[in-house]
Amino acid sequence: MTIEQTKPKRTISLEELSKQNPSTEEISSSTEDRSVSKISTNEMKLIKKDNRFYLPILRLNDQSSWESKPIKGRIHLTDKVATETCLSNCNGYIGVKSSCCRLDPDNLEHVLGPIDESWIKRTIRWYHKKGMVAVTRQDLVIDFDEGKIIGETFFNSHPVFMKSDTYPILRIQADGPRFACKNLNTQTGKCTIYSIRPDMCQKYYCQYLKTNFLINLKHSPSHPGEWIAVDLKIERKDSESETDPDGTK
Repeated sequence: MTIEQTKPKRTISLEELSKQNPSTEEISSSTEDRSVSKISTNEMKLIKKDNRFYLPILRLNDQSSWESKPIKGRIHLTDKVATETCLSNCNGYIGVKSSCCRLDPDNLEHVLGPIDESWIKRTIRWYHKKGMVAVTRQDLVIDFDEGKIIGETFFNSHPVFMKSDTYPILRIQADGPRFACKNLNTQTGKCTIYSIRPDMCQKYYCQYLKTNFLINLKHSPSHPGEWIAVDLKIERKDSESETDPDGTK
């Protein structure tokens, strides 16, 4: 479920962070003004470790924040390109991954639901066939009563958590100062149930993907198997493309 974007809080870059939080060595050994270029490799590693949960405000679902890339400059969003983009260059930010699977209490853009009841039943059976017979509905999703408490406690009582039609939503886990889908490996950015992930996840495209790539809407009755510029609703034939389907020139 997409949420209307609230006014974002200012984010901070690694460079700014390094200036505001100098290392102990810097404080004790020198009072001179040090530029980012003078920070040693070890110092930068410490800064990155302290700032490992840094995530810029991405505006995943705000169409007005993204300018459409010219069609001739777009490549096909193949499985390979999608994997490389979502796991290393999410929303055009190098090093950011799987942002659509994460929730920021201060800048909530969406919640992971509602989830179809048939998917819940299929997934429970899938786990049971694998011998994980203890898996229940509560392991997979959050329902209304529990969700209200989570919303009040961790999401500043955001209205979306107070609406019954928001639920069920995918169960979440702590991810530093934020939260992430329980099925997300937060280190690799990969989904642990990718082959049986909900339709909601399979069909989701953030605005970055919609405005920068040609997408094959496999499940669309109006554009079956066609590569189109989703944001412009313009079909793009392979013969017109100057780029190979694998994303290479």
